[in-house]
Amino acid sequence: MKKMFTRSSRHYRGITTSFYSICIVLGTVCVILNFTVPEHVGSTAFLPCKLQSEDTGTLYIKWEIGSEIVFERHGEETYQGEGYEERVDVPVEKLRKGNCSLVLRNLKLTDAALYTSYKIVRRTKRSATPKTVELSRVDLSVDGK
Repeated sequence: MKKMFTRSSRHYRGITTSFYSICIVLGTVCVILNFTVPEHVGSTAFLPCKLQSEDTGTLYIKWEIGSEIVFERHGEETYQGEGYEERVDVPVEKLRKGNCSLVLRNLKLTDAALYTSYKIVRRTKRSATPKTVELSRVDLSVDGK
């Protein structure tokens, strides 16, 4: 027997589908934007970041404040931004397992900021240039106590 839908049941299914779609999108945005990490001067902060999958190839991760690079890893090579030398890292062994969290040691009051992490998506046959994708935003607050 053929199933019949009334106008109201089709309308209800459409609203429900739209509602679930909006929740999924908003949930993804909230995961990216809602990290706040409170820490104290002199302590070590772990700014959370998680890749969707593990990678065994050449790994790339970058953490920035605005357009200022704090830390960048491309495989075994690293760059530590001015003022962050010897204090920041994303350990390669953790990165291979999908953990791209930034370790920031010996915190200073001036470290308080909004940090953003990025990865490069591998090139495809259609795209000659790599694409940078935002992974997370973490608001670090540093207490002087």
